[in-house]
Amino acid sequence: MLGFLKKNNPTQVDCQEAYNLWDALTSRYNTIQQVQIWHNFVHDKDFSLLVKHAYMELMDKQANKLEQTMNNYQLALPKRPPQNIHTPTNVEAYEDRFLASIAINMIQENITQQIRFIRTTLTSEPIRKIFIDFLGEGADLYDTAIKYVKLKGWLSIPPLYKQVPPENTEYLDSGEAYQLWDHLSARYDTIEKTQRYQNFAHDVDFKALLVVGLQIVLEKQANILEKECSKFGITLPSRPPKTISTNEGMELYDDELIFRDIFTGMQFIMELHSTALKQTTTNDRLRSMYRKFLNQELSALDNWINYGKMKGWLRPIPMYKLK
Repeated sequence: MLGFLKKNNPTQVDCQEAYNLWDALTSRYNTIQQVQIWHNFVHDKDFSLLVKHAYMELMDKQANKLEQTMNNYQLALPKRPPQNIHTPTNVEAYEDRFLASIAINMIQENITQQIRFIRTTLTSEPIRKIFIDFLGEGADLYDTAIKYVKLKGWLSIPPLYKQVPPENTEYLDSGEAYQLWDHLSARYDTIEKTQRYQNFAHDVDFKALLVVGLQIVLEKQANILEKECSKFGITLPSRPPKTISTNEGMELYDDELIFRDIFTGMQFIMELHSTALKQTTTNDRLRSMYRKFLNQELSALDNWINYGKMKGWLRPIPMYKLK
């Protein structure tokens, strides 16, 4: 059904996308410089290799991609950081545990930033794909870093959730318990809203798109979350109605308004998934689950943007012009 989606002009970039590219490259330059500084204080050889070959090489690669992209769009590039920074300060001033916590916070902030870039890059599909790829790479790095600092014993353990049934051998911290409950509550709300919107939508293709989203994404994720909540002894919220049927007030909503409201909801859910991904540090399996949820939402959002363009339901953003 999505084969009819139109492709936008790859040579154009809107005002926000021009800013996003500049902001992303500036952020990577700053990250490179910051890591160069505190890397001088690292003692652990394995940690040093992780920083050099995983973190620094990724930032360099992404910076090169952004430089190339900005050149293609004839955008002015910010100044680059020094090639190397050597600090004559006492190398015993910082412990590796503290430096690892700084690295984790920086990687988390990078994930937050990529979500913002993806959410606000609506005109250029190639640029949005760059940020989606960056998010995937950042999530991979975060997973590696979390597992490494846990292995080293450098990760502080949050308060554990005490209501886990005794037959369940997995650990769950209190924040992870909340994320499961919050995600299920949000999915229930979205399911009910989508069921109602199905009755108000007029366009045949649009109604079919709502059905696909309800059955393929929303209900399947709700089933997964219900099982996880039950597994860890978390109280489940009330479910939405099985179905909602009404022919009253068919003219209350037009398709464009429904589309925009769902689009805003998808942007919120994307933020919700990324927050859970960053907060879930105790249970690696659940972090992987949120990563899959996030990937599904990114794919759905991408299709939703293209569909909205084809229908003319996305407001055109002011374009960036050189003169």
